Amino acid sequence: SLENWSLHIHPQQRTLTLSDNTMRAVRCHRFAALDKSGKPIPTPSPVRDVLRLEEVPPPALRTDDRNKVLISTHYAGIQYPDFLQAQGLYQIKPKLPYTPGMDIAGVVVDKGSNVPDDQLRIGDRVYANTALCPDGGGGTGALAELVSVSNQAVFPIPNGLHLSSVANIGRNYCAAYHSLKVIGNVGPNDLVLVDGASGGVGMATVELAKAMGAKVIAGVSNMEKGTLPSMAGGGKKMGHRRGKE
Repeated sequence: SLENWSLHIHPQQRTLTLSDNTMRAVRCHRFAALDKSGKPIPTPSPVRDVLRLEEVPPPALRTDDRNKVLISTHYAGIQYPDFLQAQGLYQIKPKLPYTPGMDIAGVVVDKGSNVPDDQLRIGDRVYANTALCPDGGGGTGALAELVSVSNQAVFPIPNGLHLSSVANIGRNYCAAYHSLKVIGNVGPNDLVLVDGASGGVGMATVELAKAMGAKVIAGVSNMEKGTLPSMAGGGKKMGHRRGKE
């Protein structure tokens, strides 16, 4: 499932330093589902045909980047919104060419003067959600060895968690929390039916709803998919295979 992939893009055998003149990044030069004028095409190109691994100049913190954090990317989440964005079908279209990716797990290598030590220190293990950056961009830039982001989008990772385990938090848990708390205001003893409970967002929704004290029903297309949602806290399972009454 696209919503559960993570990409390890910073292998140990390649250590990038701030003095390097280039870094590796995945770049998208055209949208897979649109023509040059921005109109949909009958048969979209495979997304792999519009992405290239390239050597590009690395970001550097300028004197006016006082609230920025520079992260060495170890893992980047690859999920369905990234796929839609590369097709040109996401609600926000980045200016071409762009570097895809919304979620990063890595290590702080530099920071601006306005980022206090009690928030982040150089060497901290962090998760970053580029969609939270106040300067916008629609959530891009994660598929690169170095990424510069606003400190508002960066969060320390507890020592007990491996970096790979947090690379998909943004698309899954942020979406789940928004649905449950911001829209649904879910609380103790509420009854919550989670459709598509075996997917990334679905599993996160089951977990968070259970943590909020709700009674959870995990909706799955077939009962075989109900095992993982049950382990995540889905008390009851409901199968709704298409074509069945």
